[in-house]
Amino acid sequence: MQLHVISNKRTLFNSRHSDLQIGQLDSQWTPLKSRIDLIMSSSSSPLIRLPRAQWSEIISHLSADDLKSLRLAGPRESCLRVPHLTSHLALRMDHAPFFLQNVEYTELATGKWLANRQRLIINNAHAPICPRRVSYLISRGYLDSITHITVHDGHAHAHVVMLLSALPHVTYLRIIDQGNPDEISNVRIRNDLELMVASLSKLTTLQVLDIEIDCVISGRNLMFLQSLHELKHVRLRGFDLSRGIENMANLTKLNTLHLCHGNFYSSPEEDVKEEHLLHLMKLKAVVNLHLEGFDCLGETGMKSFSPSSNMKHLTLKHCQEMKEDCIPSIGEMPNLESLHIVNSSYDDIDIDNFQTENWGYLNELQKLKTLSLFYVMVDQYDLLDLSGLTCLETLNIAFHENMDQEAFEELCTSVLPKFPSLKKLRIFSDEMSMDYTMQRGGMQIEFSSFNFGDEVELD
Repeated sequence: MQLHVISNKRTLFNSRHSDLQIGQLDSQWTPLKSRIDLIMSSSSSPLIRLPRAQWSEIISHLSADDLKSLRLAGPRESCLRVPHLTSHLALRMDHAPFFLQNVEYTELATGKWLANRQRLIINNAHAPICPRRVSYLISRGYLDSITHITVHDGHAHAHVVMLLSALPHVTYLRIIDQGNPDEISNVRIRNDLELMVASLSKLTTLQVLDIEIDCVISGRNLMFLQSLHELKHVRLRGFDLSRGIENMANLTKLNTLHLCHGNFYSSPEEDVKEEHLLHLMKLKAVVNLHLEGFDCLGETGMKSFSPSSNMKHLTLKHCQEMKEDCIPSIGEMPNLESLHIVNSSYDDIDIDNFQTENWGYLNELQKLKTLSLFYVMVDQYDLLDLSGLTCLETLNIAFHENMDQEAFEELCTSVLPKFPSLKKLRIFSDEMSMDYTMQRGGMQIEFSSFNFGDEVELD
């Protein structure tokens, strides 16, 4: 949404990026729109006549998106220049002058902007953030209140991240490093990322860790995880996990584990051995498990997570050559609510491993509401093996054989009635020329294209 500013004053807003130059407006707080309507700068809005004190109180409850929606002018805009009113929002380190090289800013003013600040964001690879200034502010305790850090273009700010890892109260860290093909293969960039990752061992209060990088670095660099015993959520993309999984062995508080062997751009030469997953036997609290690129997965690999009464959400994505004994292991997760087995037509799938006697184990999942099966069933008749899933509400399917009109009619008349709770059916194909939606009785049916690397809605 483009932001319109009605003011002759120099505004804190930047219409291209829609953020505060002193700090990005970002918050998880969702306003009650029944109580706070969009506040416009027109004179017809009664809220524009609120006293400054009341208007200031409202600002402290508005999220970034709410403030971007407003057209602020005059004294209302000037409220955003008051540091304590926006301390609940994220601060853009790449915009804040007191973090940048060769920009003068007083320590007194800096202290006001950092007081009670909890969120930091870096979102500009070319921002001249000064490590010396960051180090000084950390040493004086100005950043001690920070709990959430998000860093884009991590390799460009590796040294800054290494400094921030000394902060005492960080509970959330997200690092995204997306580069062009030249950067992905750059040895120096890979070395910078490895040094940055190693420094994270000092963040002993961390509860959420999300790292996504476009190059691939060795899983040996995951040794830092041995120190992070408070972790509850881990998402790792861009690591060669044929090494290093053992470093997660004692993360017993984990409830979400998302592991990708390599990434979309690169698959490591060596596969993850099933035996490596046995290092995760102690992770009994995991509720949400996502494994991507784990080939030849079977009963041994699933043993760390099955049987499990805690598991509610399981995703197995691009796990080629999945073994037939993997399905019975999934059937021993009685509280599973969503199951996604997602492959592309390019993946090496042995369809013979998915026969009637194996699919029958999934009928034990009486709480399953969402199911995705991509290229593991030959045609619509294979779904009859799952007719025991009486609570299933959403089914996402891509058959090994493309479906024609006759097969679709057979699906609707003979197969789908076996699933009494089904409300939504999505049919995917790599030969779909266009996406469209239709209604069949009380069921919504969507037809969508799907190719390797596509992101699709499954829930």
